[in-house]
Amino acid sequence: MALEMVSVNWFAILVATVVSFLFGWIWYGLLFGKIWAKGSGMSEKEMKQKHKEGMGKALVWHFIGDLVMVYVLANLIGWIGITVFSEVAMLGVYLGVGFLVAGPLLGDILWKCRPWSFFWINTFYWILNFVIAGAVLVAF
Repeated sequence: MALEMVSVNWFAILVATVVSFLFGWIWYGLLFGKIWAKGSGMSEKEMKQKHKEGMGKALVWHFIGDLVMVYVLANLIGWIGITVFSEVAMLGVYLGVGFLVAGPLLGDILWKCRPWSFFWINTFYWILNFVIAGAVLVAF
C-alpha cells in the first residue's frame, strides 16, 4: 500500500501551529522555565544573556519547526483516518513515547547526564504537544 497525498486544511495547520507555539512558551517559560534551564546546564547568567541578545531568530525557527511538525501530524492523521479526540490522543502518546521518549529524550539522561526533571519536563511537553496540536487539527 502506497501512501497517497491527503488533503490538509492549511487554516487548521496554521491554528494548530500557533497553539503549539503558545503551549511551548507557557510550558518552557511560565511553568517550567527555570527548572528546565537548570536541567539543561544553562546558568541563569547564560539565560539572561540569551534574552539580552534577543530571542527573535530562535523564536522564528521554533515557529517554523512547529509548522513542520503540525504539517506532518496532519498528514499522519489523514493517512490513518483519525476523526475523534480519543484516537488523536492515542496517536500523540505513541508518537511522543515511541519516537522521542525512547530515543533522544532518554539519550539526554543517559549520555548527556541531564537530570530526570529535565527528562520529565520534555517528555510531558512533547506528548501533550502532539495531543493538543492533533486535537486542534481533528476539531477542524
